[in-house]
Amino acid sequence: MIGKGFKILCHVRFAIKKYLLISALILFAFSNGTAVGSDLPSYCEENPESAEKLMQLGPVMGLGSSVSHGLLARSASEIVTDQLCLGSEGHVFPWYYPAAYQKAARYYYKRQGPQLVIALDVTYHDMKVLEYTDDKKEVLDALVPALALDCESDLYDCSSGGKDYYAVEKGYKPTVIFGDIFFENLVDCSRGKPPKEYQIENAKPRPRKLCFEEFAELNQYLKALVDRYPNVHLYPSNYTFTSLVKYPHSLFYEDGSRQTFFSRKELTWDGWHPYTDPGSKVFANLVIMHINRLIREGRISGPTIPLATLSDDHFGPPSGLIIILPAGSAPVTNPLIVGPDGRKVPLRFSLSRQWAEQHGVFFISRSYFKGRALAWKRLAPKPLLVRAQSIEGSTIVLSRKDRDMLSDHHRKGAALKGGLLIVGDDFDKKGVSREDTFFLNKLDKDTGILDKLSPVPVLDEASAWEY
Repeated sequence: MIGKGFKILCHVRFAIKKYLLISALILFAFSNGTAVGSDLPSYCEENPESAEKLMQLGPVMGLGSSVSHGLLARSASEIVTDQLCLGSEGHVFPWYYPAAYQKAARYYYKRQGPQLVIALDVTYHDMKVLEYTDDKKEVLDALVPALALDCESDLYDCSSGGKDYYAVEKGYKPTVIFGDIFFENLVDCSRGKPPKEYQIENAKPRPRKLCFEEFAELNQYLKALVDRYPNVHLYPSNYTFTSLVKYPHSLFYEDGSRQTFFSRKELTWDGWHPYTDPGSKVFANLVIMHINRLIREGRISGPTIPLATLSDDHFGPPSGLIIILPAGSAPVTNPLIVGPDGRKVPLRFSLSRQWAEQHGVFFISRSYFKGRALAWKRLAPKPLLVRAQSIEGSTIVLSRKDRDMLSDHHRKGAALKGGLLIVGDDFDKKGVSREDTFFLNKLDKDTGILDKLSPVPVLDEASAWEY
C-alpha cells in the first residue's frame, strides 16, 4: 500500500509541475524578507536553567504546502525555534514544492533529529488535486506513519543493522503537530458529485470543488490514523484557515490575559502567506498554545513555552460581545448578565436603544460561523468572547475572570456595538459544521444575504447607554 501511495504522490507532483517556476521565484523573493531576527528572547540569557529545558524540546522542523511554503511553515516555525532559545541552528526547513514529506522526514530525522515537527497544512495540495477518496486515504496512509517515524511501516528499516536503526538505538521519536485537512470550496454531494463542479486539466479529472461528505470522512480517517501514534497530535488547521479565508475573515486569539480577533489583512498577503509581525507571530503563538495544552495534559513532556511578544497595538478596545452558552439553553435576546456572586456585570452598548428594545441586544444562534456572520454588524471586527458558567432562565452567569475582564473594559469607557449568544459547544469542538460550510459558501456568492436574513442594527455611539 505504501508503494502505491508513492506512485500517487509522484503523479500529483508531476501534474502541478508547471507551477514550480512560479513557486521558486516566490520562495526566492521572500526567503530573505521574512527572516526572523537573530536576537533571541531575553529570558534565554537571563535564565539559563529554564533556557536549557526549553532547548530540549527542539530542534524544530517546519513543513508546509504551497499555500504557505517558505512563509507560514518557515517563518512561524522559526519563531517557535527562537522561543525555545535555539536560534537558526536549531531550525530545519526542507525546500520541497510540494514537499515529498515522507522522504524529507526520513532524511532529516536521521541527519538532524528534530524533536518538534510543525506541519499545519501538509495535506492541502494532495487533497485538493486528487479526485478519489481512496487515493487520498493512501496518501495519508503513507504520510502519517512517515512523520510519526513508525518503524513498523514499509518506509523505515529499524532492524539491527538497518539504515534506520538509529531510531531504536537513540530512542528517537519526534513530536509532530499535524494539521487536519482544509479545503476552501465544499459542495453537497449527498446525491452524487455535480458534474459542473469538475473540470478536465492535463487530461485528468480535477475537482473544482470537493464534497463535504468526503471531506468529513477524510478528517475522521486522518484522526483515526493519528490516534495510533502518541507522538503525533492533530491541530485544528481546518478551523483556523476557515476563520481566515471565509467571512468574516478573522481569527480568534487569546493568550491568557488578552484576546482579540485578527483579520486576514493583518495576518497574510494574497490570502495565505503571513507577514512576520504580527502574522507569523500569531501563527507561531497559536501553535505554542496548542503545544502548551498538550504539555499540561501530560501528552508531551517538557516545560510550557513562552509566547512571542505581540504589541499592545493589536489589542484595541472590544467592539462587541460573544457569549458561548451550554447546550440545551433557551436564551433571550436581552438577558441579565451576572458574575458568580450574582451581581450584574456592567456593560455599555452603542446600539440605538429603541432598536435594541425591539430587536434585542443579542443575536441568538446555534452555529458559530453562521451566527457570527449574521451578527457581524452588531459585533464589528474585534468582539470579546466569553463562556457562560451557567444559564438560569433569562440570567447568564459568567466566571469571575470574564466578569472582571468585562468590568475592566467598562471602566475604560468601552461601548460595545452589540452581542451574540451561541448555544452549544461548536466553538470548542474546532470543527466546521455542514450548516456553517454551506452558509459560508453562499456568502462567497452573495454577501447581501446578511441583510436579507438579519435586521441591520442602528448604531448611535454618541449616546452609548448602560445595559
